[in-house]
Amino acid sequence: MDVFTFLHVYYAVFALLFGIVLGSFLNVVIYRLPAGRTISKGRSNCMTCGHTLAAKDLVPLFSWLFLKGKCRYCGAPIASRYAKIESLNGVVFFLTALSTIDAIACVVLLYMLYAVLFMIVMCTVVSAMMIYFDTFKGFIHLAAISLVLSAVGYIVMYLFPAQGNLGIAVLRFIGTVAAFPVLTLILTKVFGQDYGKNDLFMDLTFAGASTFEYILCPKGRTFWVFLFPAVYCIIRGALKGKKLDKYAGIIYFSVMIAALIVSGIIHYI
Repeated sequence: MDVFTFLHVYYAVFALLFGIVLGSFLNVVIYRLPAGRTISKGRSNCMTCGHTLAAKDLVPLFSWLFLKGKCRYCGAPIASRYAKIESLNGVVFFLTALSTIDAIACVVLLYMLYAVLFMIVMCTVVSAMMIYFDTFKGFIHLAAISLVLSAVGYIVMYLFPAQGNLGIAVLRFIGTVAAFPVLTLILTKVFGQDYGKNDLFMDLTFAGASTFEYILCPKGRTFWVFLFPAVYCIIRGALKGKKLDKYAGIIYFSVMIAALIVSGIIHYI
């Protein structure tokens, strides 16, 4: 195995494991943020017996598997969603690593930064999606983080040589972000549904992640990225007010995962 192959494998495996670890932190964010609790202080505890969990109980994913989904102290079942979120985040990081595999060569450090920014934004998407799924409460902070980091990502990509006109890049960014709430608002009105501030925050959160077109689109520097708001608004608008409304973000998120898979496959063709 040559050094570049080793670096590629290391990059993908590290991204997978790191994603799982961050997924564990996202579980804390998803549970505490809507409750108004701090995410920086306080030990985790069993939701049933209240016992403070030890380090061996908090190993992301593996503790849940080893304990067979039950509390070590009272035997109460632990919701599988914790393991699912950790696994999902690990898969997102892994697929992102596959689609940006050349960044590990340390020749294009800005592209590596761009990929890292995308991974962080995807963490906000997972958190926002599950908070919306659970409580429908506002999450303006997550939407702001997603948009700010995606804007920084656009600036980073512009720093590459021959990336085109900055003005066009800015207009494309603004257009992509605006398309998510505007199209979704129009379609929800067509279906006779309400559109509130929580919907706006949700739409802007997904808009931020979708502006990373160099990662999501099979061909860089194209306008394929505008397919994402179209798909998103159709899913969100059609399901608004229905039983599957809570799953709209998950369905769209699956489309994004599929895009990453396609991007990764095309890289190796």
